[in-house]
Amino acid sequence: GTENVLRACCVLSIPFLLYTSSIAAVGPNTSCEPMLRGNEDTEYGGEVELPYGKTKAMAEKIVLEANGKKLSNGGELRTCIIRANTVYGEKAVFLQELYLLAKARDGVLNYLEPENTERNHTYVGNVAWMHVLAARSLQLKPDVLAGQVYYCYDDTPSRKGFLVRHQLLSSADPSLRLGSHIPYWKMWLMIQLHRAIRVILSPFWRPRPFLNVPLLNTIVTTFSFETDKASRHFGYKPLFTWQES
Repeated sequence: GTENVLRACCVLSIPFLLYTSSIAAVGPNTSCEPMLRGNEDTEYGGEVELPYGKTKAMAEKIVLEANGKKLSNGGELRTCIIRANTVYGEKAVFLQELYLLAKARDGVLNYLEPENTERNHTYVGNVAWMHVLAARSLQLKPDVLAGQVYYCYDDTPSRKGFLVRHQLLSSADPSLRLGSHIPYWKMWLMIQLHRAIRVILSPFWRPRPFLNVPLLNTIVTTFSFETDKASRHFGYKPLFTWQES
């Protein structure tokens, strides 16, 4: 799909492309090494394991390689990338699902991440605003933005993901309370049991997988960043504060 978009830009002489990627294009990787408060220049090795992250990494590669490519009218294509992370908002499906699960458990929000993990969350309105500013500045200052990668960020605290989710949901429904930590080994066993059941039932029924080991490893691995690159390069400031979000 990304290749087709780039090909269309060249044929139709569209000079600017702002590509929305994901932090998943970077990691966590197969060895599940943590990244704590990294930035766009942080070297992070290993192979991305989840299919979504792999496709995003491949797309990023061809988008950056296309920067400076000749257009049919003789001009040059300018590209840059924005990496979104965990985006939350009024219609965030994962928050709705968490809320329904908590209500089914008598208002208790259990959590999987260990106490020492850290995540970045970004409010959807701020992500959209960053895209608007980047798209505008890519045209006005192509020499600054072209070939660059930017992480999405705002005033949402960089901390344990389950605390952020609890604060977001409990602000809407004060009856929700934080439950207990679910051990890694318990989830790992549940995943293996579910896989065995799927194999046994495969001739008759294929139940939808609820989780897999690579995704579990992603959840329990610290992966956060700290950056002001978007502010320095195109004057980005969040439209919405953490309290408003």
